[in-house]
Amino acid sequence: MFSDWPSELVPQQGWGDEAAISAFKDAIPWTVGRDFVAGTAKHLAGSLGLTKPGPPTKSKIIHDKQLQVLMPALGHGLSFPLSEIDILRDCVNVYCEWLSALLPNPKSSVPSPILNDPNHYARIIINHFYYLFVPRGAQGPDVINRQAVLCHRVLRTLQNIAQNSPYLSEDTWQTLLMFLLHINSALLSPPTVKEDAGEQLCERVLSVLFETWLLACARCFPPPPLWNALRESCQRWRHRAGLIEQWNRINFALTRKLICFMYGSSFPEISISEDDLNIIPTNMSKDCIAQVWYRILHIIGNPVDLSRHTVISKTPAFLKYAISSALVIEPSQHPCLQMLPSIFLTAMKGISGLVDAFLGVPNTSLDNLNQKGRQISPSSVSLSSESKDNAARLLANGRPKCNSILHLFGPWLFEAALINCNLQASPGSQHKSDAGGGASSGARRPVSGFGGEVAKKTTDAPASGDHSERLTNLMPQHFQGGRAEALGALCRIFCSKKTGEEILPVYLARFYIALHQGLRESDTAILSPHESSQPPTQRYSTKAGMCSETAASVLVNGVDLFRLDLQGVVSLVPSVLGVLECVLPEGELSTPLQLPVTLLRRAATHILLSILPLPLHFQGLQVKEIGNNSGERLALSHLRPQLVNLLTNALQVETDPSNTQMLLGGLLFCVQDAALCEVMDSISQHNFSTDRDHNIMSSGASDTVSSHGDYNSLLDEACEVLPEGGLGQMSATSFPSSSTTTTTHATMLTTTDGEATPILEDSDSAHALFVRSIYLVCHRLISSWKSDVNVSLAGLELLSGLARLSIAEQDGLECKRAVKWLCDYIASQCYRPPRAHSKDLHSTIVAAFHCASVWLVAHPYLLQDKECLATVLEVVELGISGSKSQVKSSDAPRLKHEKELKPASMRVRDAAEALLSCVLSQVGTFPSVCGAESLSSLLDEMTLLRHCNTWGGSDQLTRDSAAQHFRYFVAQNSIMLALLEQPLGNHQDPQPTVTALIRGPFGRVAWTMQLRHLPRHKSSAKLYTVNPGRPLPMNDVGIKHNVKPKYFPDSVERIPLCKADKSVPSLESVIMNEEKSTLEHEKLLQILDHQVIAFEENVQRQVERETSEYPDVETECVAPSLCHEFQTARLLLSHFGFLSLDALQESVESAVPSLVALDSSMAGFARDLEILDNTNNRTVDTAHVFYVQAGQTAPLDILSNVVSCSSVHPHFMEFLNGLGWTVNVHQHPGWTGHVSTAFSVTPQSQEGTIDSNHGGSGFSGKTHVLYWSDALSEMAFVVPAPSQGLTACHPSSSGNINTVGLVLDSYDKAVSGGGGGGSGSERSDSLPPCDADVEGSSSISSHASQTSYGQGSENRSRKFGRQTSAVACSDHKVYIVWLESFDDCYTFPALELLPETVTGLESSSWKDKEAMVYIIFIHALTNGLFRIRLQGQNAKLNMAGPLVDGQVVSRRVLGTLVRQTALNMCRRRRLESDSYQPPHVRRKLRIQEMVQKYRYEMNEPEFYTHLFTSPLC
Repeated sequence: MFSDWPSELVPQQGWGDEAAISAFKDAIPWTVGRDFVAGTAKHLAGSLGLTKPGPPTKSKIIHDKQLQVLMPALGHGLSFPLSEIDILRDCVNVYCEWLSALLPNPKSSVPSPILNDPNHYARIIINHFYYLFVPRGAQGPDVINRQAVLCHRVLRTLQNIAQNSPYLSEDTWQTLLMFLLHINSALLSPPTVKEDAGEQLCERVLSVLFETWLLACARCFPPPPLWNALRESCQRWRHRAGLIEQWNRINFALTRKLICFMYGSSFPEISISEDDLNIIPTNMSKDCIAQVWYRILHIIGNPVDLSRHTVISKTPAFLKYAISSALVIEPSQHPCLQMLPSIFLTAMKGISGLVDAFLGVPNTSLDNLNQKGRQISPSSVSLSSESKDNAARLLANGRPKCNSILHLFGPWLFEAALINCNLQASPGSQHKSDAGGGASSGARRPVSGFGGEVAKKTTDAPASGDHSERLTNLMPQHFQGGRAEALGALCRIFCSKKTGEEILPVYLARFYIALHQGLRESDTAILSPHESSQPPTQRYSTKAGMCSETAASVLVNGVDLFRLDLQGVVSLVPSVLGVLECVLPEGELSTPLQLPVTLLRRAATHILLSILPLPLHFQGLQVKEIGNNSGERLALSHLRPQLVNLLTNALQVETDPSNTQMLLGGLLFCVQDAALCEVMDSISQHNFSTDRDHNIMSSGASDTVSSHGDYNSLLDEACEVLPEGGLGQMSATSFPSSSTTTTTHATMLTTTDGEATPILEDSDSAHALFVRSIYLVCHRLISSWKSDVNVSLAGLELLSGLARLSIAEQDGLECKRAVKWLCDYIASQCYRPPRAHSKDLHSTIVAAFHCASVWLVAHPYLLQDKECLATVLEVVELGISGSKSQVKSSDAPRLKHEKELKPASMRVRDAAEALLSCVLSQVGTFPSVCGAESLSSLLDEMTLLRHCNTWGGSDQLTRDSAAQHFRYFVAQNSIMLALLEQPLGNHQDPQPTVTALIRGPFGRVAWTMQLRHLPRHKSSAKLYTVNPGRPLPMNDVGIKHNVKPKYFPDSVERIPLCKADKSVPSLESVIMNEEKSTLEHEKLLQILDHQVIAFEENVQRQVERETSEYPDVETECVAPSLCHEFQTARLLLSHFGFLSLDALQESVESAVPSLVALDSSMAGFARDLEILDNTNNRTVDTAHVFYVQAGQTAPLDILSNVVSCSSVHPHFMEFLNGLGWTVNVHQHPGWTGHVSTAFSVTPQSQEGTIDSNHGGSGFSGKTHVLYWSDALSEMAFVVPAPSQGLTACHPSSSGNINTVGLVLDSYDKAVSGGGGGGSGSERSDSLPPCDADVEGSSSISSHASQTSYGQGSENRSRKFGRQTSAVACSDHKVYIVWLESFDDCYTFPALELLPETVTGLESSSWKDKEAMVYIIFIHALTNGLFRIRLQGQNAKLNMAGPLVDGQVVSRRVLGTLVRQTALNMCRRRRLESDSYQPPHVRRKLRIQEMVQKYRYEMNEPEFYTHLFTSPLC
């Protein structure tokens, strides 16, 4: 900058008013001069008031001529040896007091000539002070300390004058600055030696120099010659560590001011000490700050020269030392140069800190430069597991572009990163290093100054005695710390690239070369011929268990290298992969100082996850190795087996929980990606049969088929052979024969052994990865992961993801082993000692039961195996009862009543019951005839009643009226029976028929049962003749005698009446007396007449029958008429054994009998019945999807993006379709994302259509949503749009988050109205809104403990139970956010969008609590891959997988992995919640609540009588 200006730094011999002082010394002898100076100084010092009490006396010096005599004497006294310390002290005191003439209030002892012209005499005094600082040679430490005390006094005085004097002229400022330059040169230019005054005063004189220089810049800007003098001087002091420390200190202070006015107050500030805050004058202008900042930054020249001791030692002072030394040595071998590596590292840390400051890294400070782990990347704070949620911005949004920072610091950083690197490309595969020896004759010179001659001299130098140990013997390895710091700063600069930002190709090329060199094995290692012939990925592998500083710095600071759209970054994959093989598979790893092994392995894991999708994504891509001129290229597809082995080997040795979870996420991605790739390749194989060299980059990644390339065409191409004894290594006999009929690219690396090709091909196939993953994860779960809850959950989530994979070559034996290992894991966890049992342990058991359910549902054939079925049922028994009936096969089984019921916890028991229900009802039957949307029957009371023969269809049917036709019973206090005794209309066979709606904890089913004496297939066959005929009558029946019987003799009429007979009055007399008797008599006569007529007719028919011919129609035997009235409910209950006296009585174990009748006529029964039906038997979750264009932060703008497909990414709609399938909320019986439209089917008139040009708004929930479900879970994906059209259903437009009350009011009205007429069929397995039933909630709470399974004793032994509330744990939100610009993830308005995500399941106090939001950010890279970022509140259970923060995934698995991650987030949240209850427990509590409210209070006779009455009576 100032090379054209002459330096004002004159030789030291001509400085300090030497002419006047020399004249004084020559005029008188030394002794006389010494006495004169001593007396003069003592006299003048005595009048200052410093040594004697009292005020100072006024000076008697009144003429300039007096000063012309005295001042040379005092100046001469300052040059006295340190033995005359008293004279030196007096001279210093006098001059310091006289300099107060420049202050507003000068001392009274100052002579009047000085007061009249203070600047003139101040310049003389400042010149004289130079002699005090001149080194006196080798002195003892005590003497040097005395000199240092006087020097400090002078420096304080000068600094005070510079700060507070209003009279300093321009000449005085320049003299002061020149004085400071000269004393620093006198003290710091010579080589550092022990007990040197320069070493003791170094920090002080430098700080005064720079602080005074900054003051001068604000008041009297130094001219260019002075700046040139400062630059030249500093370059001669670079062997002093204090110079670099002060340089960093001033740079940080200036940079803080510079950033403040360049980027505003919102930009993160540099943290500096309180003392440094006042270094920069407040009156310094912005332009001046910028000028001074740039000049100070370059004041030491090129900082990389600090790594070249030959350059640093090229100064007159070093040459003088070499000449005067006892041993003639080179200046570059001075012992003080041994500090250059540390000084170089300090300088690189300072530059690195400045880079962080411009990037906006928080908490950048000078103090952090020397802290432990300085090389940790600020852009990868997520590497630290203790960081809270990573929610804080890592880099400032308004940071400068990468090119701007590289223009400023790039030359230094690139040069420092390439120290001792031979940049000439090696021919062929021969890689040579120039370290430790000279370059060849035709090679370019090394970047560093370590030439061959220097190294030779250093090697050949004689080592004699102790002196040889002090000579410097610097090697390139000594500067690896500074080189690593430079590489780390470069990585952070390039990793700060914003979306769409362009970086100059020249910078990218230099950066890749620097990384390539930094990742090499060693800076001094020369490859042997054997190593040179190895594949490229092995040539870069370092010694096992060792990692160089440069490689470690690249890994830790470059975790985002493959997550950005850096052009050509794939060329670094072979180099990076070699270092990863050194770091990840090693159990005992040696890392550079101040870098934790866990952190290094975490960084390596991040990079591994970012390059995992590259081989399958760029299958046909061939990359040229950096530094190779042979034209040999490497196919990325050849790296996949190596990546897979690296991943599995890392999992075997990893001990850190966070790193293990990341590796598990990468493993599941590999398996799923391989499986989907094989499926898509098999579909599109015929499209690529004529083009085997298809390149994905030429066709673009927008096409789904072409983006996957031709995977099968690469199967024959050779890669490295898998390590022997690898986990899950497959035999050659298990490979399909079709894999051998493939072609080979001529330009790719090939092998000479054709027999190994099938093994390599199948080692990374989906089936091979599937088997290896199962073996590895199950083994580690049982052996070492079972004590860590987060790792266990991650492993179980991976196994659940593997269970859902559809692999053509899937072996049932492997699936059986997986289930067997899961059961063993559950058993081992349950059998752990009691002190080991905790909530976390039980969470892992619950998750393992869920994982087993997923496996059995996905592979129902496993239950056909008796051994597998027995294993599953044994572990179910263990979970429910706490022990197995038969521990060993040789033991006699214990019966149920012989065991004590002591489960590990109620959560474990609930999970075991859920698995048992899944085995009995879902395995092999899911999805049911109702579809995956429903596990329960869609039939309810109203639907069944409409199909009955007795219903005419004219009356308005409601839930209340329909319930009156059913009998309701509750069995075992957990199963509700709704029995309909009326036959359905489609049943013409008059058999005893009953229709039962069975509501249990796991759903609702409808059955129609008939009482048959024969099977249905036999009852239709007639086993008798239709008309067998009648036998002929027998006419010879004998003689018939007609005899008329007589009841009284004939003489009875002739017997006279006696008085007794006449005592009874006659009937006529009685009738005539009373009118009432007359009327009764007439009625009696009428009855008698009718009876006489009927009797006569009967007699007549009898006579006719007796006289008629056989056969008689009336007396003929005919079949009785069929019975149409049955008490089928009584028959059903009786046949199932519920009507015994014991079942109707209360027992000791339970206060509720085994069978209880419910009164359906009571008010509120139909409403509670609907609430029970709306309590889902599966977990329900909702994820809301948002699309954010670049720079958007307003919620309305974000919601408006999905209105049109033209405003979203081309792959966004494809991603949405990968989350689930489209359902109409009005015709969908499952969860829809909001309680107002969920679990109900409405008439066709309300069905809506989706606009074909929508960008996702069609799934807003107004008419359609995206839905996914399995046998255990339901999930809806909603894409909120600005105009919902559902004001009542989605009251979020009002801006009030707590809208649950409004939703519940409308919900209660719909329930109380019975839902009549409008609903054709009502789904009754939905999740109830929280607080929907205020009365019921208290009932549930009060009866939960005493009605749980009817076991009072087990409640006392329950250690880790849930809170007895029916909270569904829905106060968390899951966002899926598609980002066009990745930096927008830091400004995403998550809380402002909460009103758009109300589902109706939130609790009433949700508004008062801090919202828990989990966010999955998706950023589409230009290469067709997708970068993932996870954000959520830090909880005890870490973020769920399989996606990992920072992971890069392919397009084919994006939707699946995002859905699984969102589902696992919700599941982990439920596991963590203390108040969560599984769906079947909530349903059971609802049934128990209805028993308490609507139970008939009847004894046994009354109950039996109730059975014989009609429900409508």
